[in-house]
Formats: sequence, C-alpha cells, structure tokens
Amino acid sequence: MNIITLISDFGSRNYNVASLKGTLLTHSPQCQIIDITHDINNFDIVEAAFVLENSFSSFPVKTINIVTVNCYYAQKMRFLVLLRNGYYFIAPDNGILSLIADDFSEDALVYLEYGNSGVGMFEIISRIVSKIINSVEFSEIGLPVDTLSRKISFKPVISNDTIRATVLFTDKFGNAVVNVKRDVFEKTGKGRPFSLYYSPKDTLTRIHKKYNDVSFGDEVCFFNSAGYLEIAVYMGDASEMLGLSKDSPVQIIFEG
Repeated sequence: MNIITLISDFGSRNYNVASLKGTLLTHSPQCQIIDITHDINNFDIVEAAFVLENSFSSFPVKTINIVTVNCYYAQKMRFLVLLRNGYYFIAPDNGILSLIADDFSEDALVYLEYGNSGVGMFEIISRIVSKIINSVEFSEIGLPVDTLSRKISFKPVISNDTIRATVLFTDKFGNAVVNVKRDVFEKTGKGRPFSLYYSPKDTLTRIHKKYNDVSFGDEVCFFNSAGYLEIAVYMGDASEMLGLSKDSPVQIIFEG
C-alpha cells in the first residue's frame, strides 16, 4: 500500500482537506493517507519546511509527501515533484523545498503548472500521485525544472564565542524550538560554559536532557528528538511565560 502524507495550512474548519483526500482516493483508492498537520500558520512556508524536514524520514522509503501551503503565491503557479533519497515530495514552487535542501543536482525534479491550466489544484496533485503509484517514468510526470524559487533558510549567526539565533517554531505546549542544532552548539562551544539569553536579563546556563530535569514551573533547555535546541517551562507555557514566539531572538555566549 502506498503511503501519502499531508501538510497544509488549510485548518480543519472547511472542506479543503476532505476535498484533497477525496480526489486522491478517487485516483488512487489503494493509497493510505496520513495527516501530519493542517495547522501550519497561514502561508508560513518556513514552518511547513520545518515540519516536513523533521517528519518525512520517519516514514518508509517511497512515501509521497504532499505540502499545500501558500499555494496561490503567483499568477503563474506550478507544483514541483522531487525524488530525493527514495522519497517523493510534491510542493508548490514557492521556496518550501529550498528550505529543506540546498542542492538538487543529484535529484530528480520536474514540475506541472496549475491555476491557469483549467485543471484544479487537487486534481493536478492527484494525477501526479497516480503516476508515481503506477510507476510512470519519472521524467514523464512533468517538465524538467531549469530554475526554482529559493528562500534563504534562517540559520544562526556564529562567531568564536557567540551564537545569535531565533525561535523557529512554538508548539502546542508553548515550547520554543530554536534554529540551533546540537552539532553547531558543540562545535562552537567546545565544552565551554555558556549563558543563553532569551531576554536581555534572563539566562539559562545548563543543557538538560528532558523537561522534568527541573522543578515545576522552571525554565529548561535541551536538545529535542529532532536535534534542535528547545526552550521550555516544565508543565508550563514558555511562549506565554517567557514571552517567546516565532522569530524571537536568542543569544548564546560562551566564556572565552
């Protein structure tokens, strides 16, 4: 059975998710559809890329990952179809895929236009999926991609003693995920003591292993299962209690 994952900013209050699923099943009734999330903030391709990057590899190879976020980004619109390391990705050409990979030279990549084609977006996606499932030659799925939209990923600014970072994402519990991965932290810090400033006066000075390494209501930072630095409040909402939200600045200073 072919697995299809869905990421969108459609929410759950209207018919869009149901319509997409129904169209997919009409073309490919044998597929299994998995919802990753439909609660991406409106038009937020950075959040969508973050969720995609940290979820797709949990599924079996050959899974088809569909992202429908900010799909109406230009007058002439198109979907990219990417085959990378055995996984398929279908996403609008609005920069989402460039946020999960810097180089596509070794990958298979084609596109199909929609919007002005007279064929609905969900129909286009479903036709792509059907071709993949029916083992159509990849080059016949769409047209070759010569250029694609690229967005600059939000990477931390690093010097010898300092990492200037930002909050990438806040989850349902208010935990703040920072755009610093463990390897970057360790390479920069070299085991030195540090002060993590999440506000001009508030700091953390220790990396813990889990939420409940601190007392109820206390701040804690650790590297989460995806390898990103996370700032949280044990049994509390860090976003609300610490004033952290997406794009909030975080500075880590290592002792010289």
